[in-house]
Amino acid sequence: MKNLRALLMGLALLLSGIGAFAEDEAPSFERLAGLQWEFSSGAGGWSTELKINPDGSFSGNFHDSEMGEVAGDYPNGTVYVCAFTGQMSGLEHMDGHTWRVQVDSVTPDEAPGHETIDDGIRYVTNEPYGLTAGDEMQIYLPGTPIEGFTEEMRMWAHLPDEENASAALEDWFLYSRKNDTGFVGYPAVDDAALANPWKDLTGDELAQVSGISFGVPEGAEGIVYRWMESDGLAEMQFTMDGDEYCARAQGAELAGGELMNISGMYFQWDHEEDVEVNGCRGTLGLAQTGSEDWVELCLWYDAGAKRMYSLSVYTTDPDGLDLTAVAQMVHNGKAEAVFRGMIG
Repeated sequence: MKNLRALLMGLALLLSGIGAFAEDEAPSFERLAGLQWEFSSGAGGWSTELKINPDGSFSGNFHDSEMGEVAGDYPNGTVYVCAFTGQMSGLEHMDGHTWRVQVDSVTPDEAPGHETIDDGIRYVTNEPYGLTAGDEMQIYLPGTPIEGFTEEMRMWAHLPDEENASAALEDWFLYSRKNDTGFVGYPAVDDAALANPWKDLTGDELAQVSGISFGVPEGAEGIVYRWMESDGLAEMQFTMDGDEYCARAQGAELAGGELMNISGMYFQWDHEEDVEVNGCRGTLGLAQTGSEDWVELCLWYDAGAKRMYSLSVYTTDPDGLDLTAVAQMVHNGKAEAVFRGMIG
């Protein structure tokens, strides 16, 4: 059956590359306007959302939460924001499944550097992130073979690792070779469905609704707890020694030796190795983000609690930290949650 599927996929890709596109398949600004575009690493914390209009104009928003950047006036952290508008033109076919478009202008709604404080959070206006005026970007349609994609393109297109990846794109992809940035295009949904699925909670509230309690590593700052009820996914974000961490936990029943990536990260992992977190089997992976930063990910499964865990960190010095040791501290919160249940 797998061989048959592979044969059919290969035949479909071959046929799709022959001849011109059907009129309803070819990109137009009207077609791009029906998509919701997002540039992110998949780990949360920052993203740029883009909305393209039928006339080629566009608007967007960028946000980057730095909950460890605090002071007396803003104890709840700092968020860098940018609302912007702009214009695209010159949409034309290059080859195969690839088109190109010119970015004529990108204009922030407010000059960078303006600061306001609201509810203990400092908001700082920033430059747009992901696209620039004068750039020529490539549009890759669903069905584009990904064999020639670079590691950075795979990362921004939110493609799984090579072992689990399909042979072609499933979503639209708007990529800038100049900036090495890429927006994934999803079918647009109504505003209600676009509502943020995450709910901010306190640590006690998270333990009450989910039964999950994270251990807080010594020295952690700017701690934020979140809950995604639809997926039963708990999250704790924090900073420590200048690095940004994100811990997640989710109920799961996995076969022996099986792991599930719940981190939401889409990097090509290198230097993978098996580790053990408080007696639980796990793995450790490292990847470069395309800049000078690195991201390291630890995954482990608690078979007794039937719970999958992930812990990721953005850092400039992966050799200077022991992520497995931090994971053990995060995982230690499990016992606290069980103890609460016994005495409650």
